[in-house]
Amino acid sequence: MHPKIYKISGIIFILLLTAVLHAQDYEVTIKRDTIVTQKSRILRIVTVRTLPKFTLHFNGGYNTGAMELTSHNGGYSRDDFSTGKNYGARNGYGFNLIGKLPLGKKGNFWFDIIAGFDRFQSDIFAKNTEEGKVYYNSFNGGLGLEYNFTPTHKVKYFVGANPLISIISGKSELINPDNNRVDIKIKNSVRIGYQAFLGLEYAFEKNFGVNLGIRFTHANLLLKKSEEPVEDLTTSTPTSTVGLNDDAVPEGTPIQFAGWKQFAYFSASVGISYFFGVKELRYKLPDR
Repeated sequence: MHPKIYKISGIIFILLLTAVLHAQDYEVTIKRDTIVTQKSRILRIVTVRTLPKFTLHFNGGYNTGAMELTSHNGGYSRDDFSTGKNYGARNGYGFNLIGKLPLGKKGNFWFDIIAGFDRFQSDIFAKNTEEGKVYYNSFNGGLGLEYNFTPTHKVKYFVGANPLISIISGKSELINPDNNRVDIKIKNSVRIGYQAFLGLEYAFEKNFGVNLGIRFTHANLLLKKSEEPVEDLTTSTPTSTVGLNDDAVPEGTPIQFAGWKQFAYFSASVGISYFFGVKELRYKLPDR
């Protein structure tokens, strides 16, 4: 073999050996990092409202008559009104202001203080005034008791009843077949009756909400009375003054406008409620 080949082969061998020894001087290190994350903790909080110390309701709504407070779907009939068959009106409206006090810590029973106004008018919807028209105003008040099924909830359901004292008055224009008009003044008449009602309250906030209700009123259960009209001849238009004339009269002694009549009606109302003395308490529920 040629001496140059030996030299070249030796050089290559030396280079390879140097590369191997040099490679052994390096170390490859792989680092593994561990990231620890903490588990989130969920807190469950419940808010509880305390019982109101006093509740104030204001509402208004539609009245529709029952029994003798019906009158031909609301229209006025001269003959029926004159002979005491009915009151000559059916439809109306009313307003109520009600204060409520809880009886006991649970708040299921409440003492109610009620003041209201109701009006009935023959020509609210029915416009047949050819024979005349009539209206009645009733100012009433009473003390009552109600049962509330869910007194501390946002939605509160209740039922109740109360005796009622009413002062009822009104006026009628009676048009005779000869087109002559007679004015009838219905003087203040005190009557005792009752109301029964059911409804609900929805509390938007701890101190404010709305209320809905349905009520039945029988205003003249007691103190019924019928009397002869008293004519006033000093006015240009013939005028008679009479009471509510809601009591029956003996046979053979008829009294104009008098008859056994019930001043009874249903009411549907909506309004606002104020809750006084309510506190919001927050509690943490236990972990599951």
